[in-house]
Amino acid sequence: MINAENLEALDGISFVTDPSGTITAVGTTNWNAFASANDALELLDQSVVGQHLFKFISGQEVQAFLEKVMKRIAAGVHSRWAMEFRCDAPTCRWTMRQSITPVRMSGACVSLLFQSVELQSEQRPAIDLFDFRALTRIADQDPTLPAIAMCSWCQRVRHELSSGTEWVEAEDYYAAGGRSRVRISHSICDDCFKSVGGS
Repeated sequence: MINAENLEALDGISFVTDPSGTITAVGTTNWNAFASANDALELLDQSVVGQHLFKFISGQEVQAFLEKVMKRIAAGVHSRWAMEFRCDAPTCRWTMRQSITPVRMSGACVSLLFQSVELQSEQRPAIDLFDFRALTRIADQDPTLPAIAMCSWCQRVRHELSSGTEWVEAEDYYAAGGRSRVRISHSICDDCFKSVGGS
């Protein structure tokens, strides 16, 4: 079995779930450092262990896709799954690589190992669309705000342009007249759906 002590030896941010998605252990040092750096103290290790993964993942489409991937890995259809993704904060753009690997005992999947490793990061001027805590507060105060979809993997937003609906970078969204007083709906853009193995 993989426990928190084992996860401490891994690079990046790592955690383990049971096959159904309940978090059973995290690599505490890197996990807590990442949560603290992103002002997310409510996500420190003691707050997430024992919780279901989907409590921390927004968007039914995203959850359904990950559930499908996890079931396929647990059933042995895939030996593992990996992809690059963006994990943006208001003033930082991160590119990371996430993998999901089954942990087997006597041929049966007993847990799933998630590992995210930073590939690159860059500072940038603050972008309000990535201040999810503030956007949630605003949406709670005004449920009539328009909703926009944001891809959970590439962080682009779906926006109506003169040429039609397109998935664009946040900077292009603002340049085209987009605003920050919105509700974010997490989704998967067509490009990422294909690249992560959607069907």
